[in-house]
Amino acid sequence: MFRLRARWLPLLKLSTAIVIATGVGLHFARILLQPELDPYPFAFRAEYLMPAGLLYILAHCLWGWFWVRLLRNQGVGVTFWEGLRAYFVSQFGKYIPGKVWVIGIRVGMLRGYGSQPGSREDQRRNWLPVLVTSTYETLTSMAAGAIVAATLLPWVGVLPDAVARNTGFVLVIGALPLALGALNRVVARRLAIRRGPDAPALPSPPLGLLAQGLLLAVGGWCLLGVSLGLVVQAVAQDPPDWNQDAALCDFGAVALSYIAGFVVLFAPGGLGVRELVLEYALRPRFEPALGLTLADAQAVVVALILRLTWTVAEVAFAVALYVWGPRRSAATD
Repeated sequence: MFRLRARWLPLLKLSTAIVIATGVGLHFARILLQPELDPYPFAFRAEYLMPAGLLYILAHCLWGWFWVRLLRNQGVGVTFWEGLRAYFVSQFGKYIPGKVWVIGIRVGMLRGYGSQPGSREDQRRNWLPVLVTSTYETLTSMAAGAIVAATLLPWVGVLPDAVARNTGFVLVIGALPLALGALNRVVARRLAIRRGPDAPALPSPPLGLLAQGLLLAVGGWCLLGVSLGLVVQAVAQDPPDWNQDAALCDFGAVALSYIAGFVVLFAPGGLGVRELVLEYALRPRFEPALGLTLADAQAVVVALILRLTWTVAEVAFAVALYVWGPRRSAATD
């Protein structure tokens, strides 16, 4: 039974990813092929796309910096650039259905860091701090995104006010990484007592550092929201004013769509899911001025150009770090 499951699960993941991407693609094609959109009433201002891509990179640099701080706190001696290199290269793993390859690539790249020269046992043992800190970094970033999305739902406008303004569960979302960190510390102490004083300590990030990570992650989500605002300016024929309400809408929309893509594990990189949610999140903002048909089409174009801009920026930066970034032998400290 286990062998049968191991054989068919990857195929199931891939099939599900293809079905999701195909369904969203057909939905977008139906919207963009409407007669009312001939000729397409969209603009293309490329000068807005480069800063949009740079903001995406900067947001992930904040999240990568938090991960480096977690690593160093747990004794994995990496520099900022070494950790950032592993962080961005590992992002290629999110395009494999299941998303676990992101953590797997990080473990493969950094498991020997901080070990003593020639100590194979230390190198084998170092995979655990990389695994644990990667999990905490991901959980903290996504929890911060969920806080931003839930808090700003009234500005996004995809739900009735009675639901969107009932955001008491935001505290529960924000407390998730901290609660897990507290539980981890309790378990680590109990196991340390059983394993004896000479046993190596189990990874247990401090709560203060996790709280700082939440604040850094919120800053990253705000940068992504500004990036979305720049893409709107790039493709809208008559760009709306980017005032406070528009900014809050962009912050909430980008967080909501990103989190939705992350939760659907079989969608590689959130492909299709993120764009679909972003379309529905942006449409209420455009509809008063453009009408339903044009608003829907403009939201689709924004979602697609945003995906393209972010992907190009991420791939270019990851390749640059991998080729020209700093390297260090895993046997040195």
